[in-house]
Amino acid sequence: MMDGSKIRVLVTAFAPVPGSSPHAAAVLGLAAAVRAEMDVITLKTESLKHMENHGHARLYRVPVGHGDAAEQREAFGRACLRQLEAQPYDVVHVRGAMEGRVLAEQKKAYGFSFIYEMATFPDEAEGKAIEKAWTAAHEACAEAADLILVPTQAAARGLGEAGHAGKVALVHPGVDVDAYDWWPAATDEVGRILYLGRFGADRDLSTVLTAIKDVHRERPVEVLIVGDPDEEARARLRRVVDAFELGAVVTVRGEPTAHDLPMLIGAADLCLAPAAAAPRFQDLGDLPQPLLEFLACRRPVVAAGVPGVSEVLRDDEEGLIYPPGDHEALADAIITLLADDAQRERLVDAAYARVRSLFSGGARRRRIAEVYEMLYPGSQRYDAWGESFPSEVTGMVDLEALAVLEAANLAAQVDQEESDAHLLSPEDLGEELSEDDLEEQIADNANTLAPEAIIGLLNASDVGAAEGEVLYRPGDTGEIVIPGTDPELPTVRPGTAPEIVEDFSEMATVVEDDDDEDELAATPTTIASTPTQVTSSRESTNEFVKPPANPDADTGQIRLPD
Repeated sequence: MMDGSKIRVLVTAFAPVPGSSPHAAAVLGLAAAVRAEMDVITLKTESLKHMENHGHARLYRVPVGHGDAAEQREAFGRACLRQLEAQPYDVVHVRGAMEGRVLAEQKKAYGFSFIYEMATFPDEAEGKAIEKAWTAAHEACAEAADLILVPTQAAARGLGEAGHAGKVALVHPGVDVDAYDWWPAATDEVGRILYLGRFGADRDLSTVLTAIKDVHRERPVEVLIVGDPDEEARARLRRVVDAFELGAVVTVRGEPTAHDLPMLIGAADLCLAPAAAAPRFQDLGDLPQPLLEFLACRRPVVAAGVPGVSEVLRDDEEGLIYPPGDHEALADAIITLLADDAQRERLVDAAYARVRSLFSGGARRRRIAEVYEMLYPGSQRYDAWGESFPSEVTGMVDLEALAVLEAANLAAQVDQEESDAHLLSPEDLGEELSEDDLEEQIADNANTLAPEAIIGLLNASDVGAAEGEVLYRPGDTGEIVIPGTDPELPTVRPGTAPEIVEDFSEMATVVEDDDDEDELAATPTTIASTPTQVTSSRESTNEFVKPPANPDADTGQIRLPD
């Protein structure tokens, strides 16, 4: 990979992206870190589109239905496999063992390098069968992997003991510190306590509720437990809250938006990062997330003392740690931090400094790039001065794809600004047509105009015009006109290529080429269509001019990327 070409990477993550889960931040950071042609498969939600571009990465979102956890993961795995079969990839990077196993089984057949990132684990509440299936999938992924990425040294030790030490790479989690560190602290006299994350058994919320009941006897508190998108999980937890007689103290909500996370965390006086003494945390070294976001937002934290936590937060240095399952110790830590302003300030200052120096999003991105450089030497070395700009303008635009996209935008009732953005987004316009391809397509439609003289060309039948009618606008005005925008546009018959058209405001004669000089005028035709116009920064003159002698010159025309 020393020729400087980009590698092709497929990334999978069983989570909505963007979102409030650690998956979301990690995936977006991965997309920003790696120099590659990257496709990312994530989960579809009602608020997220099926496809979206993020930087140079393409996000494809998969709806998995409303079945149980196993059925949803099977559906996700099938979608990942279909994508693998559809495109060639140099690297497959999975953040989950279940779908990872499906792809790992294809490694020999397709010849890709395989990166297994330990980022998802089974929930004890899902049952022994799921735990057994995950363990088998995890072992298969670890065996097939060229590299295994882990978040903590505890996880690296566990994999080393299992015989995989030679291919383990430590990649600490990261957080965008600047997005969190300016939010103000809460000012309510009632102590506000926040838990953010899934409601699974391995997060030990029963211990949290028992501790909250003890704290409430000592002082008034308000508790917000949020972060699980599963309605059934929220309903179950609300019933547990009622059983603890904490309905007036504890509020259970769903998953907040990624945009609102800093505000949500900043409104808390204290944040909790609980964890059970489960294999996920004890043996596999996972972190009870989110944790870094709390510290970046300068919130005091009480966390469970599982192995991975001590690498981020040290007891009485950046926060307080309690033994997993010990509700009395948890209650004591909460009461202590809520009562001692000086201790809170000391801990949050130290925690913020540690996160900024060791666990920033930039540190993670640099480490990810190093990992990919190890796997494909030369792939992450490039001259940004040569790659940070679009290709030169040639003046050729696939306007058939543009017309189809415009119709879809109108059908979806997209507002004008969003429609304009999509029209000008090269990634959304379909495949580029070369000059030869475009001329061949024009000939097939029997609608021929000189390609170098036009910036707009639409098959009229695609937009509701009469058969054979073509609207055009050549020259350097930099405009794309969708039929229906300007009723003053002349209709040009197939096979003609105008050289000069006088100012539209006068609607003067249209001078055809030498073979058709006897036809001096074209009747203006209005085509029924919702007006849409995309205009460049150049001033529109409403005049048609001859093309420049050099067809590769920059005329303000739009071109799709290579």
